[in-house]
Amino acid sequence: MADGAALAAEPCVLDGGLLAEVAGLAAAVDGDAEADRRPTLARLAGAGALGLGLPGTGSSHVDQVGVLSELAGACMSTAFSAWAHRMTVEYLVRHGGPELHTLAAAVLDGEVPGSTALAATFRAAAGLENLPVTVDRSSGTARATGFVSWASNLYDDAVVVVGVRDAGVNRLAMFRTTDPGVTVRPVTGLLALDASRSGSIVLDGVPLTAASFLAEPFPSFVASVRPTFLAFQSALCVGLAQASLDASRSPTGVARSLIPELDEETATLASLRAQLTDLAGWLDHRAGPVPVHPVRLRLDVAHLARRATQLELAVKGGAAYTASSPTARRVREALFLPVQSPTEAQLQWELRRSA
Repeated sequence: MADGAALAAEPCVLDGGLLAEVAGLAAAVDGDAEADRRPTLARLAGAGALGLGLPGTGSSHVDQVGVLSELAGACMSTAFSAWAHRMTVEYLVRHGGPELHTLAAAVLDGEVPGSTALAATFRAAAGLENLPVTVDRSSGTARATGFVSWASNLYDDAVVVVGVRDAGVNRLAMFRTTDPGVTVRPVTGLLALDASRSGSIVLDGVPLTAASFLAEPFPSFVASVRPTFLAFQSALCVGLAQASLDASRSPTGVARSLIPELDEETATLASLRAQLTDLAGWLDHRAGPVPVHPVRLRLDVAHLARRATQLELAVKGGAAYTASSPTARRVREALFLPVQSPTEAQLQWELRRSA
């Protein structure tokens, strides 16, 4: 990497002022588990940045990938909350049916935060486990009972989408964190993304109506949303890797010995970004076979992000070895990627099974 050489990056698709605001708050968000991401989510939604690629918007999934990537480069906590919200928008707008139109519009506009809780759904679809939330109709009213092990954006007005077992059939349902029978158990002290309002949820006879269920059948829902889910997660990894490589530009002193590795990872990033763009472009029309294996891409970009943050740490040296440094924040953010659902273990298992 020549001194002063700029790293290739996608053109900015997010308003520069809003992106600068997110970046400026990154340190404060990183240090405050109680930071409220709702105002930022509302601003992003109001700017049209969390509905890109949806029907009628005149935009592309490529645009949405660009926004999530830029956010992740500025502040992964904000990007992760935006990703969870955007996926909830995807479920409600594309698959919710007319009964959920008003709620879908409120989530799309950023008035209501969205929480995706589909980790168990994807594991059930892969045959790894049964859905841990069941619906009982014996009282004449559908009531959901069970446990959601992990979800984020769990504010007191959030809408949560989850897989349920209903009369022997897997379905998708939504509920609000304020509904009777819902108990949120926050988790704090995370290595990164402590401001993501993550935790578990206990459901104890939560009443559901016909409008609580998504219209899309379970198999087709999973087949439809999984590539989008993984593409948007991959965008977070790409943004984090880009930020670390940008911060490592023009090393000095003995750190110049790392230039070959930086050049190699920069080339890898360019290749993986191109694959992600191909996948995002395919999502717009879904014509022909998927051009990129979404699971393999998600693994590759996560591995790259971890390598890039470690390289940044090596380039920056002791000055970066403080908990409050941007480098240390990115190192911790990368440590989250192997445990983000679907976890690295699950993705590796899926690849081996499909080989």
